[in-house]
Amino acid sequence: MMIGKHIYEKVFSVYGKFFSNISPVDQRKITDDVLSFEKPKEQIELLKRFLPKQNDLHGKKLLEIGSGFGIFNTIARKEYGIDAWGIEPSGEGFDNTHELSLEILKENGLDSSVIKNAVGELLPFPDNTFDIVYSTNVLEHVQDPQKVLSEAVRVCKPGGLIQIIAPNYGSFFDGHYACFYLPYQPKWFWKWWLRHVLRHDPSFADTLRTNIHYFSIKKWINNIAEKNNIKVISFGEEIFYERMTTANFSAWAGLSRIKSLVALLSKLKVSSLVARILIFLKAFTPIILTVRKK
Repeated sequence: MMIGKHIYEKVFSVYGKFFSNISPVDQRKITDDVLSFEKPKEQIELLKRFLPKQNDLHGKKLLEIGSGFGIFNTIARKEYGIDAWGIEPSGEGFDNTHELSLEILKENGLDSSVIKNAVGELLPFPDNTFDIVYSTNVLEHVQDPQKVLSEAVRVCKPGGLIQIIAPNYGSFFDGHYACFYLPYQPKWFWKWWLRHVLRHDPSFADTLRTNIHYFSIKKWINNIAEKNNIKVISFGEEIFYERMTTANFSAWAGLSRIKSLVALLSKLKVSSLVARILIFLKAFTPIILTVRKK
């Protein structure tokens, strides 16, 4: 797999625009993490844990909602033999991520037509098309989260799996700014805090839907379940507990700070207790909603 220097620099410029207040070194780290070929492998290995047969992915038809720069799609096809498709909006506000994803697929000898210019609220596929529908860090950016979840269920085949990963704004950490977050706070206060206390540019916060949390997602998925035969397998509590008590997770983006904190809690022998309290409060993050369509 490869990414040409010209594409790398284009992606770097995207994050330079969003996070102009951080150092070029940190901007490079974000770019490296976003374009990493290792991160999708971890995501796919996590997804496999919820499949009836963990290695039963080869040849499966998978849709990724929010393909970003197409890295997940590239790895899924080349490393796992998955019939991977994706959607990514094009145009103003999305900084040409769709166009760049097509370039990356072509550069790696793949058919770029498998990533469609579309939004999650209106998936351009018939009912019951995919064995797996997957999305990560997208739900907080969409216009209508419940509609996106409903569309994910619609295009999934009976017996198929849907996994949607999203930050929990009922938790104490925001991964986009890698900072402490006061659960359920109004956005105006968060933006004030970012600008005047943390000295961050708060403009990116305007792109985030901070009503994404355990209770809102549970409400939306219950509404969808009234019209669809689905079973919620997990919201991700067990994955959070495992990560908190073992520190077995990669320090992508701002997670290096969390990993250091988890190491400290482990040293103090309170990591298990803290994890249980956060799960009880529904303050774990991220939410890893995994649903099977019956």
